[in-house]
Amino acid sequence: MSLEPEQRYLYSGYTVGASAQFHRLDDVENLNHRIPALGASVLPVTGGLATAHAADYSYVVDHPRHRTLLSVHRVDSSAEGREFEDRFETEVGAEVESIRVVEKLHVDFVKFHMLSTLQKGQAEPTVSTRGNEIEGMRLGRVKVKLVLDEEPLHSSGSKAQLAAFYKSRTADYRRDQAWRFGTPADTEHLASPYGIYTYSLVREIKLEGPEEEKQSMSVEGYAIRWKGFGRIMLGEVVLRGNTRQVTLVRLAMGSSAGGPGTMGCGQTNGQLGSS
Repeated sequence: MSLEPEQRYLYSGYTVGASAQFHRLDDVENLNHRIPALGASVLPVTGGLATAHAADYSYVVDHPRHRTLLSVHRVDSSAEGREFEDRFETEVGAEVESIRVVEKLHVDFVKFHMLSTLQKGQAEPTVSTRGNEIEGMRLGRVKVKLVLDEEPLHSSGSKAQLAAFYKSRTADYRRDQAWRFGTPADTEHLASPYGIYTYSLVREIKLEGPEEEKQSMSVEGYAIRWKGFGRIMLGEVVLRGNTRQVTLVRLAMGSSAGGPGTMGCGQTNGQLGSS
């Protein structure tokens, strides 16, 4: 006599407040400065609650010259998986207060939040948020003004959901917003390189400040290219199957300092399994 396997929910979620790596400083190559992930909260497969906190952290180097590669006043994060009578929830979030990178880029406040809910008996989750924020970003003396639009995130329970959302938009919407989704403006279908959808929560980017400093900066879609620093990608969402990953600030540094970095990122991808 065989027994039917018992169904259970496999929780999957994490969030990181800030992180960075540096492989080059000035003309010195092949470095290995790995700043520990600050505010890293990871769920076990059984769910529960994970939290992390960091305060007044700085990473200072003296070679090839003295400087602070990253400093942050406060990072708090959490990842929680919980079961209710009718649903499973995976909630991730992080707050980053007063962060500075290579003494050039400063952000007053970054807030990330995402809630994934799977109703029992349903095949796909739904996604919601209490709000995401990128406030007080400054590139030297230039202020970055952002307008975020989280409507697509609410349709990111799966690739199929996002594709249906985009197809249901008006032609005017697709013409005006296609750049956010990395897809041609004259089609109802989202581009899916490597089998993933990539889009941004950012609807508008404006640079305000001294003209002589803005000359070294350009807005390219949802990214800012800054000569002397590198590229700054904002509000990026990557959707693969039922997995969604949000990175509010992603750095691709490539000038006086080279390496990647993030602020306010997280992922959820819970699914049903058997014991």
